[in-house]
Parts: sequence; structure tokens; C-alpha cells
Amino acid sequence: MTFAEYLVAWAQLHGTQSPKGLVRVWLRIAFFLSTPLTKFNPNLITAFGPVLMGAAIYFASSPNRNYFLASIIVLVVGLVDSFDGMVAVRTSKTSSWGAFLDGIVDRLIDVGIGILLIVLGAPVELAVLAMSIALVHEYMRAKASGIGYREVGIITPAEKPTRIALGVMFLFAAGLLPEKVIQLANIATLAWIFLGLISFAMLLRVYRKQLKE
Repeated sequence: MTFAEYLVAWAQLHGTQSPKGLVRVWLRIAFFLSTPLTKFNPNLITAFGPVLMGAAIYFASSPNRNYFLASIIVLVVGLVDSFDGMVAVRTSKTSSWGAFLDGIVDRLIDVGIGILLIVLGAPVELAVLAMSIALVHEYMRAKASGIGYREVGIITPAEKPTRIALGVMFLFAAGLLPEKVIQLANIATLAWIFLGLISFAMLLRVYRKQLKE
């Protein structure tokens, strides 16, 4: 399967137009890197994500505070998170169980990013708010799908790749400026909230219009 063919399949699965911007770049990188993993079960790849996120939290909060290593691990988490579904599509192994497992793991990863922000100094209230917005974001899509609306609608600024990228950039910046880690954690959390609120409004507008028709 070529990358162009995968984009067509991705758009069909998500009920939207071909991805653009950061999402498209992310998918291109993941497509190239996932090729060696096509021999593995995609569900096994999915289950590996939370393990890696736990490792990132450990290295970022350990006495040595290895932010650079944590940044690399979170980047790998994002890639693995893209690999599972990508491998499933490329090997024709998509399944309802795989989709269910992927949804659960995705939410665990969102919580993991929030925990990273908290252990590095972000106010608990703001980090919990950011996580909650992300969870509501995904719940809106799941609920709409559950009542028969199969279209994603739009690609928002706070999609999963953006949330992963935010975590990677924050940890990398913390590695460069460890003395500013608390300020950086606050900035990352506020950025997550800001993008999340914009995305919430966008999804609410689309679903309100579509579901009333």
C-alpha cells in the first residue's frame, strides 16, 4: 500500500477529507517508520503505548530529570500510537476490538501527558482542566458515532498528534532550560487548554448543525 492509498483509506475510516498540515506530516513520518512493524499484531503495538508513557513520566520526574530522554520517549509514544492503526490498515487487520483498545489507550496517553505536566510543576487544576477538555473532545466524537453520525466532521487544532507534539516540545524545551521547567509546564498547559477550547467549539458547531438536520 502506498502512502497516497493509505491517505484515502484514512479519510474513509475517519469520514473526512484527506488530512492536512501537521496531521499529514505526522502520518507521512509514521507511514515510513511503521513499515518494519507490519509483521506484528497491531493490538500488541497499541498496548505498548502506555508502557512507554510510564517510562517518560519516570525519567522526567526522577532525581536526574532527564527531560531530553523523556521527550524522545513521548515522541516514540506518538509514533507507536500512529503505528497501530496504520499497521492494521496496511495489513487488513482492522477490528472492532482493536478500535476499542486503541480508544482506551489513547485516553491513557492523554492522562499521561497531563501527569507529566503536573509532576513538572503545572498547577493541578489547570492540568486536570486540560485533560478533561481532551477527554470531552474525544467523547463528543464517540457519542456522535454512537447515535449514528459516522463522520468526523473536521480536523481540529487539538487532535491527538498535536497533543503529542505539545508534550514533546515542552520536554525538549525543559531540557534546554531546566531552570524554567515550571514556567514551561504552565505555558504548555495553557496552550493545551486554549487549543482544546477552540477545538471544542469547532466540534460543537459542526455536530449541532449536522445532528439537527
